[in-house]
Amino acid sequence: MRKFLMMMAFAMAAIAAYAKPHCQSFNNYDDKVTIVFADESEGDTYNVSDVKLIPSCNGKEYDATSVSVSVDNGRATVTLTFDHLTKFSNPKVELKINGKQTRFKVCQ
Repeated sequence: MRKFLMMMAFAMAAIAAYAKPHCQSFNNYDDKVTIVFADESEGDTYNVSDVKLIPSCNGKEYDATSVSVSVDNGRATVTLTFDHLTKFSNPKVELKINGKQTRFKVCQ
């Protein structure tokens, strides 16, 4: 039983170490696109840079007009704002988090 609990603790730590951002909300209201995502943070610093929205498979990218980050108890919440767009097909966000390039799918 003790070995099982230890294995579970290590598995949870490994999952937390490789946590990826996940989309919480997405809307296209008020002449802008707003995407909110959450991520587990290591510490109180969570730097987001080079944010791009890729709204479809054609590969055209749109830079963020605004990026807002808040960290609370190891959980970062990030609000991204882009200019208003009308067509989306499997949109993705590409950005750097603490200097590391990452990409995630936008919830619809």
